[in-house]
Amino acid sequence: MSSNIELGKTGLKWTSMILSALWAGVHLDLTSAVLPNPTATLIYRVFFGFVSALAIVAAVAFIQGIRSLYLPAAIFYVIDLALLVETRTAPALFVGKVLPVNPYVEISIVLDVILIALSLTLWKIDKK
Repeated sequence: MSSNIELGKTGLKWTSMILSALWAGVHLDLTSAVLPNPTATLIYRVFFGFVSALAIVAAVAFIQGIRSLYLPAAIFYVIDLALLVETRTAPALFVGKVLPVNPYVEISIVLDVILIALSLTLWKIDKK
């Protein structure tokens, strides 16, 4: 029974790591975006690069089993989800208009929701 539980936790860690790395890849692709405002372009490129790095740190935390980082990872994905929803319903900072929903947004929303659930589940069940 104990080995089945450990196998399940390992599967959750690997799934979380892979999805977090995928999330980082989606956002790394956005670092090449060009906006009409050069200042906004620079700010958004730095932002997407930074959050991609944070997602890679989360991926490493998941696969290494660093339990103390599961809750911060969940909070990170909650904040990203909130920013995604906010910029699709109100004018985005530095752009001044509501941003469109596109495949990157759809993928990010799905990954955010899944990663929030996985990180909270791991935080709850992974006791060392």
